[in-house]
Amino acid sequence: MANENVKEYAAGELIFAEGDPGKMMYVLLDGAVDIKIKVDRGETVIKTVDTPNDFFGEMALLDDRPRSASAVAARPTRVLPVDGPTFESMILSNGKFALKIIKILAARIRRSNDQVSDLIDTMPRERIARGMVDFAVNHGERIHEGAIKANVEAMKAWINGRIGASMDEIEAAIYRLLKAESISWAATSAKTKEFLLLPADFVKANDRRTREGEPG
Repeated sequence: MANENVKEYAAGELIFAEGDPGKMMYVLLDGAVDIKIKVDRGETVIKTVDTPNDFFGEMALLDDRPRSASAVAARPTRVLPVDGPTFESMILSNGKFALKIIKILAARIRRSNDQVSDLIDTMPRERIARGMVDFAVNHGERIHEGAIKANVEAMKAWINGRIGASMDEIEAAIYRLLKAESISWAATSAKTKEFLLLPADFVKANDRRTREGEPG
């Protein structure tokens, strides 16, 4: 993996786009990369990769599906592209790297199992409420007294992609929860309707980890 393979990106420069075919994963050398998904009003950041030697885009080498998100340099960034043969060589020769890949896949399988359990065991409204809390806990902003603020469009896209609920079902569930005052619009979004506020009691009631505990 010679230095001439290193790619440099300026802040705001696109590394790959959602929907593109993927032939490479990337190892972060320095800088930071925002992983974004499309929402109704544009894009939202779901994760920032900013730890040297961490990687992103690996699913492109594990399945044959289009990119599920975009990657954009958050600041001047250097990455090392890794193609399929190199990826295989890294797994075979680097036990720590192989273990990290296994942990990532195990986490995704666990999430898939949780989604199947939700589909079987709970009603759509309950599944959506759980999905709202799952998104908020992982991607929202902690506010006072255990409440969480979350971007509503990003939340809807996240729930739609993970539990199979349609946008109409999700929007209807959110409307009912707002009407029942189980959740509310964030104070800064009273007019823009951009952020929802999930109170601590709603989070606790619908957080799988609170109700069931994390499986070992």
